[in-house]
Amino acid sequence: MIEAQPPLQRALSTPGVLIINDSAVARAVTAAVIQADGGFRLLGQATCGTDGVAAAQRLRPQLVLLDMHMPDINGVEVTRRIMAVCPTRILISSATIRRNTTYVFDALKAGAVDYTRTPALRARPGESVTREVLLAAGEELLRKMRTVLALNPTSSGAGLGAPRAPVAPQSRLPPTPSTHAAGMRIVAVGSSTGGPTALATLFGHLTRGLDASYLISQHIDREFSDGLALWLEQETGHPVAVGRPGEVPVAGRVYLAEGGRRNLLLTPGGRLQYESAGESVYAPNINRMFESVAAQAGKRACGVVLTGLGDDGAEGLALIKSGGGKVLVQDPATAVVDGMPGAPIRRGIVAQGQPLPELARLIGRWVGEGQ
Repeated sequence: MIEAQPPLQRALSTPGVLIINDSAVARAVTAAVIQADGGFRLLGQATCGTDGVAAAQRLRPQLVLLDMHMPDINGVEVTRRIMAVCPTRILISSATIRRNTTYVFDALKAGAVDYTRTPALRARPGESVTREVLLAAGEELLRKMRTVLALNPTSSGAGLGAPRAPVAPQSRLPPTPSTHAAGMRIVAVGSSTGGPTALATLFGHLTRGLDASYLISQHIDREFSDGLALWLEQETGHPVAVGRPGEVPVAGRVYLAEGGRRNLLLTPGGRLQYESAGESVYAPNINRMFESVAAQAGKRACGVVLTGLGDDGAEGLALIKSGGGKVLVQDPATAVVDGMPGAPIRRGIVAQGQPLPELARLIGRWVGEGQ
């Protein structure tokens, strides 16, 4: 069922939003938050996936807020169908994201741009809710909506209709055992918005079993880290796990930074360690990971910056370069958000970026040079 909306009261230039969610409460709260903000037009609400696809075709929203679980087809399939018939920006908005991490990352791979929690209110039935309370409850949702709407809809990496090349199957090789990081090459990768899909593509094209270990700092909440690690392993065939304090990186393995307000570091003893992110805007902080890898690995370090908002990673990449290490960035034109990969280019740290398959080839060649 599609719920009709009242006549538009705002200028047509205001971004139009479609809600697809089978929960009446979730739809009501989300709609109230959107209307309280005043910066969006609520075009319609669909109560199941099939009707949501039809509504997207008819209403042509600039943004779709999409739940994962619905009575007919799930959010992954809704994303695929919308991206096939009327590509637009899709923001996953679910009350149960933590239990649905695999679905969320599958939806991102299918073309959704980002994800957030559906706002909730603690008001009793019949209790009046002020605009201030609504805006506070929807702060994260509204911030993500503005970020997603600011993305360039023509970007080939923005998930707005450009099909992604399938990852070529590779024979899985066992990781080379290593008792410590001395002499082994370290590839440190940083990513943010659009990162999960970019990471899956990069590692999906990267030869397995090379004599290097891989550290990833992805801007993500702690509760999603385990799900992302599992999804990346399933998507790429590389062994992926959340890095544990005191762990010694092993060749061929991928270590994902625990999300939230902690930074993943490589210690002088070649072990993984965490520190508080403090007041850092970006966490887990990519610059701090790169800085530690540059200090401990020197010429054996490779820093890679992928898609993301802001400039996290640029300063750390400069340190890796000055220490004789390899520095690479994703081609900003292929990134969901070009801020992070564009910053090192603007600062002259690297001359240009590369598409993800080419980045994988260059990493493999660099690792091979040290063998």
